[in-house]
Amino acid sequence: MDILKKRGIKLVNKEVAGCNYKCSNGVDADIGFIVEYRHIDIINEIIDDIDKALAGNFDQIGNGFIGTDAGGIAFITPNGIEFYDEDGKNILPPVCPLDEFKDLLIVWRDFLNRPPYNGQKVN
Repeated sequence: MDILKKRGIKLVNKEVAGCNYKCSNGVDADIGFIVEYRHIDIINEIIDDIDKALAGNFDQIGNGFIGTDAGGIAFITPNGIEFYDEDGKNILPPVCPLDEFKDLLIVWRDFLNRPPYNGQKVN
């Protein structure tokens, strides 16, 4: 089953002040974290680290930190993606399975790569 359908997520293009902005419908906490990533190279690095984790090579991903510019704090762990509060002290439930987080990253990356592009002026 498609990860977006499974989770009831819709990725949308919104026009704001004459520009296109890519976002989600806001019903899923995991995609809410992911949509903070706007750079394809960072998304690809996280996907690579998750692939290493899925293969059991946690020693190859450093500390596993995958925070966002907006202040989101998460780590890649053997249990999945663990999200933390703003102090980085308490794990916020639920933990996202690695394969699902990877699937969400891929669909977000693909969405960012389709026109109209994020920040593009709308005619």
